[in-house]
Amino acid sequence: MTVLEKVQDIVKAASDKTSEVIEVSKLRAGIAEEKRAISEQEAKLGAIYYDLYKAGEVLTPDAVNICMVIDKYATRLEEKEAQIKKINEANAAKRAAKNVVPASDDAVCPECGSANPSGSKFCSECGAKIPEIIDAEAVEVEEPAEPAKQYCTKCGAEIVPGKKFCNECGEKVEEVTESVEEAPTEE
Repeated sequence: MTVLEKVQDIVKAASDKTSEVIEVSKLRAGIAEEKRAISEQEAKLGAIYYDLYKAGEVLTPDAVNICMVIDKYATRLEEKEAQIKKINEANAAKRAAKNVVPASDDAVCPECGSANPSGSKFCSECGAKIPEIIDAEAVEVEEPAEPAKQYCTKCGAEIVPGKKFCNECGEKVEEVTESVEEAPTEE
């Protein structure tokens, strides 16, 4: 076997190995995509069962236990969000107590109340995004109309804006099809 034939064999072997690696990588990517799709469908199924649980439907004991665990996590989540709000309010109060009056062209952080140089996009104290200040005299803004009240199609109770479920019967808000000014009357 000549040197040229040996080099050709090495190149062919490397090419075959590269093709195998590429094919295996494609298959692994496909497997990951299938697993992700399964997880999405399992999450959707879980959401359906959780909605049934919230609506008071009878579920298997295992499903009820899982829903109760979700409720526990949701309560913890709300408590932690409340703690963050309390900390932010305390920090804002501390800054306000210092009587630091920002210059008229300074940007004030909506989260912590700190003064930041004009044109700042993020707060130098807490890192929160600072909304862009628009000259109110230069822009005419129409007052937004008050949003129409929504009522539950199942029980007729008023839906709290921004909520996902009816406070009275647990009906999912997305199922609310009627948006009217007056509550529906029962006939």
